[in-house]
Amino acid sequence: MALLKQTWAIMIVLSWSSAAIAGSCLPPAPPWMPTNADDVWAYAELLRRDAETYFTEVERYFRCQDLERREIFEQARVASEDYARVLELLDDVRK
Repeated sequence: MALLKQTWAIMIVLSWSSAAIAGSCLPPAPPWMPTNADDVWAYAELLRRDAETYFTEVERYFRCQDLERREIFEQARVASEDYARVLELLDDVRK
């Protein structure tokens, strides 16, 4: 029973940390691009900077998601091993 409580405690802590990680990977908002040719010419440099900033942020977002995926995959592997041990303990109790 103590092992089960420890496993649940570990899973709760891991879920808190994964929630914190997930909150940091926020997708960037796409830049507004005008359709009027006069506006495009008037704001060309600003539009260029906004687009470059957006694509930089998109790359950062994808890197963050890749890191998050690896971390969550590892957490799921550990949780799976822990759950297998719980199932073994339950089988031992039934015998």
